Amino acid sequence: MHETQPRSRPDAGRASPVDDVTYDLLQALTSKLEAIEAYGMYADDGTETAALFETFAADERRHAEQLLQALRARLGA
Repeated sequence: MHETQPRSRPDAGRASPVDDVTYDLLQALTSKLEAIEAYGMYADDGTETAALFETFAADERRHAEQLLQALRARLGA
């Protein structure tokens, strides 16, 4: 596994328990999960755009799965 050096973050004075790549994967996954939830709510509004939001949610689910696989691989799970 390739280890990276922590980047400078706004809270750089505190040591992080994870490296930047792991952090990035976690943050990206969190964003995807939040988007899935939001698109689901938008689709539930029952407007003419429901199918569009369902398509977006499906894309986000696919991306979330890819991120989860990458995170699992990174953590050796």
